[in-house]
Amino acid sequence: MKKTSVLAFLLHALLGFSAPKTVLGRAAEATLTPTLGGNWTQVLPDRRVTFRLLAPKAKDVSVLIGVKSAVFDPQGTTMAEMTKDSNGLWTVTLGPFAPNLYEYQFNLDGVTITDPGNGMPAPQRQVDTSLLLIAGTPPDFLDLQTVPHGTVREETYYSMTLGENRQLLVYTPPTYDSSRVPFPVLYLYHGLGDTRYSWATHGRLPQILDNLLAQGKAAPMVVVMPEAHAVPFETTPATSSDYITNLCSYFAKNQPMIDEELFRDIIPFIQSRYNISKESRERAIAGLSMGGLQSIETGMVHLGYFSWIGAFSPTVWPQVFSKDFQTALKDPDKINRSLLLLDIVSGDHDATTAKGVNGFVTQLNQANVKHDYTVVPGGTHSMFVWREALYNFLQKIFQH
Repeated sequence: MKKTSVLAFLLHALLGFSAPKTVLGRAAEATLTPTLGGNWTQVLPDRRVTFRLLAPKAKDVSVLIGVKSAVFDPQGTTMAEMTKDSNGLWTVTLGPFAPNLYEYQFNLDGVTITDPGNGMPAPQRQVDTSLLLIAGTPPDFLDLQTVPHGTVREETYYSMTLGENRQLLVYTPPTYDSSRVPFPVLYLYHGLGDTRYSWATHGRLPQILDNLLAQGKAAPMVVVMPEAHAVPFETTPATSSDYITNLCSYFAKNQPMIDEELFRDIIPFIQSRYNISKESRERAIAGLSMGGLQSIETGMVHLGYFSWIGAFSPTVWPQVFSKDFQTALKDPDKINRSLLLLDIVSGDHDATTAKGVNGFVTQLNQANVKHDYTVVPGGTHSMFVWREALYNFLQKIFQH
């Protein structure tokens, strides 16, 4: 089997929201020793960050950083104006920041751009955001640590469902090549506007799972990260003035095709190339936002195939579920017999999905469907919630 290493970069975001203009209190500007990368954004030893952008002809530059949320979300995003020097270099020093992985953007004369001095753009279909890692001391659960590392491979397969070549990512654990025992497998879906790189780079799946395996807190597993867009939402007609109505219409087209592609194309492809188990108890499906909806829909409609479902801030609005899902929900005994875990996580400050998730959980309670429901205090619709949700989910699955 050909193994191709994946460059950890590329793409994430919902659609196009403007960030707020709340000014962050500026820390004292650092006195920095000139370096060869003097025009680049720099994380300082005290976890402050000096943001830099060389733009001599620009008239107004600011930086927007998602301190508690994704950068498109006004409730957790902060803006700070930058100062221009005689060479046209715009700078501002902010922080200190708590250890984590943040999103940020530059606003240059009204145009939102990534940081050209940062080699870690967010994994988006429309790239306008950069990622900034503030490492923990000692290293945090999402940091790169000195432990055995798994491998992320990029694979190309032909999708008979869509009639085109498609790509996906596959994580294999450090022990994969030395073991003959079949591995459990997790199919992990990204959200709307993201790409297959979302969980691998923004979600820190390789680092999180490497660290858990080194600590003996998770079972060695294969993780498959497919593209979750079968239908390009960019070209999908907007039939309503209501944003949510348009999304529901899109999901109704996208979900059945993603489901068909999974069983018709992806699963056979993975089974033919990777040493994975054929036992239901060793198969899981999970996702965030749109991917969380997909994991619930697919997991419930195909009861008996997956034993573990993870749904992180899923877009479970009442009108998005298929008739097959509604039929499956009418048999709670079968669901409870088939699933070892239905794990739902949502932030209580999630303006996008919290209301829908609460309603869905109420529906599960009324139907006597067993599930775990975690509400994250202060949690937004962002990776701040989803990375930790994944961290916890990985410790629960495949534990017999």
